[in-house]
Amino acid sequence: MKLEHYVDKSIKSRIILRTITSFGLMVELSTLGAGIQNIALVISDDPPTLLNLVLSYPDDGKLIQSGSYAGRTLCPNSGRIGSSGLMLHNEVFPLEANDGINQLHGGPHNLSFTDWSIESTETGTDYVKVTFSASQPDGLDGFPGNRHYHVSYTIEDIGCISINYHATSDRPTYINMSNHSYWNLHGIEATCHEGTSASADTLSTLKKETPHKNISGLEQLLLINANNVMLNHSDHLPSEMIPVSGTPFDFRMPMSLSENLQSDTLSDPLFRKQISTAQGYNHAYLLTKPDMRRKYRGVKHYESLKNACTLTDPFSQRKLSLMTDAPSIVLYSGGFLSDPSRYIALEAQDIPNVCNILPEYMNITDPDHPFQRTIRFHIT
Repeated sequence: MKLEHYVDKSIKSRIILRTITSFGLMVELSTLGAGIQNIALVISDDPPTLLNLVLSYPDDGKLIQSGSYAGRTLCPNSGRIGSSGLMLHNEVFPLEANDGINQLHGGPHNLSFTDWSIESTETGTDYVKVTFSASQPDGLDGFPGNRHYHVSYTIEDIGCISINYHATSDRPTYINMSNHSYWNLHGIEATCHEGTSASADTLSTLKKETPHKNISGLEQLLLINANNVMLNHSDHLPSEMIPVSGTPFDFRMPMSLSENLQSDTLSDPLFRKQISTAQGYNHAYLLTKPDMRRKYRGVKHYESLKNACTLTDPFSQRKLSLMTDAPSIVLYSGGFLSDPSRYIALEAQDIPNVCNILPEYMNITDPDHPFQRTIRFHIT
């Protein structure tokens, strides 16, 4: 596989890295937020055409203005922390608020819209690997510790994208990194960048798929391997955990989001209010019960990854499988996007505000226990 570099024409400091698998899956990474710039299928060389599978913006200004965090690394934290207060070893660290009185995605100086350094690149016959790095000083936005972050993307020719997160701190702190890609596997047609091409065999296969225009992300079939979900307060912070059985949050079998959003379970005023407040879904699912005895993060391996969820386009049968060692998945159906619910996000992370509501589930990063997490996407 090949890895191409090119400089963003609008912002010269921005570097985009692009690779294309043998079956025509294009992946672009950006130094902005160590993010996924685009994931697309190359469906035509003449005219050059892509089928975008994720939410992607034409320039960084529109991305930042949207507030969507599309494709970016969430760092140092994913989700909200209530009242901007971090409880750590019985000490409260006041955090800088950027979402009313709460803190969202690590605060106003989070690293989602900062240029990360390209630490290394590696290419093999059937993979490419890119590692980004960034740092934050002690006390920035209230988080303790001088922190150093690394994000490695490994893109395999079989259609797998593995993201490995690693972070260290010289003081006990809280780190909860994730990726904020939005998916619509049916695809949205767009123009290719120059130099993007696929093999004739690949294009012959892909052209057999006739796109259905304007397909909502809610039509996708979703399966989440979770028996419990967190309900939210009106500010989108978790309030209580309930079983998914008998609720519109039950995705233990493949189900379109639109079907669940029209189910009889919404006759319950509690569930109706939950869906109304979130304009769909914005809820954390607990994938497995954490080991209550383990308060520090340890080394984890691929064999420990859980089959967290699958997302399927019912028209093309294109499928995304997500594996992770994170304890929860936040399902956000994109109700507050400028084009509501065209895409949905699946964020592998800790339960939002875990430090304040479920401290026994919280994992602490300290000098002897670095933060580590893996998210693995497989597109078939």
